[in-house]
Amino acid sequence: MGSPIPIFLEKKVLPELLSSVPTGGTKKLSVWSAACSRGHEPYTLAMVLFEYAAQHKNLDFSILGTDISTGVLKVAQKAVYAHEEIEPVPMMLRKKYLLRSKDRSKNMVRIVPQLRSKVRLLRLNLMNKHYTAIEQMDIIFCRNVMIYFERETQNQIMYKLLNHLKPGGYLFMGHSEVIQYAQFPLKSVQSTIYQKVGNAKE
Repeated sequence: MGSPIPIFLEKKVLPELLSSVPTGGTKKLSVWSAACSRGHEPYTLAMVLFEYAAQHKNLDFSILGTDISTGVLKVAQKAVYAHEEIEPVPMMLRKKYLLRSKDRSKNMVRIVPQLRSKVRLLRLNLMNKHYTAIEQMDIIFCRNVMIYFERETQNQIMYKLLNHLKPGGYLFMGHSEVIQYAQFPLKSVQSTIYQKVGNAKE
């Protein structure tokens, strides 16, 4: 996950979503990584949210990772990665959230249990007519997947994603993806980041 995204979450999205929590209450944040592949994105998000929650006790969160491939979901479920895969992760976070293999010759790491417990993984084809297993989300990441679909299909998927995004929630797209957001109940808040401002109806 690119470094500007955690900063935007910490400085803009999370303070805004927590601002409506009554005194003594807790915000149960729901985040969806809609094309999670091998799990890098949902686990990185979990690190960011754990760090934020440590300073803001009124935040609880859960992350859903979905993908069409059962193969990559099995990798994500194991949460074991080669050391070179975690190079972008800051050293401070590596020390807190990654476990080194006992066999140092393998140069592998595993996501710590408390992070894994926050991530639920599910097989989902974004081409499905309905996403019946998906609840209402505060934040949706659907990055670098729309580029593989024709425009009409992109629009259909976008409407379905937005039907599972709460009003005021945020949608994060990939830098290679350009959507005609004016036709959707979205406002652009930053490059490839949008906020839902109404209801999505095809």
